[in-house]
Amino acid sequence: MESLLNELEFLFQALSDKTRLQIVFLLLNGEKSVQEISQELGKSQSSISHHLACLKNCGIVKTRRDGKFSYYSINGKEIRDLIMLATNHVSNYSKSILSCSIVKEEKKSVP
Repeated sequence: MESLLNELEFLFQALSDKTRLQIVFLLLNGEKSVQEISQELGKSQSSISHHLACLKNCGIVKTRRDGKFSYYSINGKEIRDLIMLATNHVSNYSKSILSCSIVKEEKKSVP
């Protein structure tokens, strides 16, 4: 059980970064290259590559090579469903989520 909890913690930590969430939401609309993601988010390609490596290591995105380019997409229906379920949950509980003082304090303490 401890191993499962650790893995779930890492998965949700990977999804807790705003840039990584932006990437995931972009990829819900179909595969994109690092260059396309970088351009759409206005962030450097090296930053986007770093975030994509995290998402790939956690099984959230997958990659497809085409010549010298890599294209990223959501890794399966489970991840797509997880994001959609979380989005629905947030729309139902937005006020209480945003007013959670514990999460606010934890975010402040992160360097």
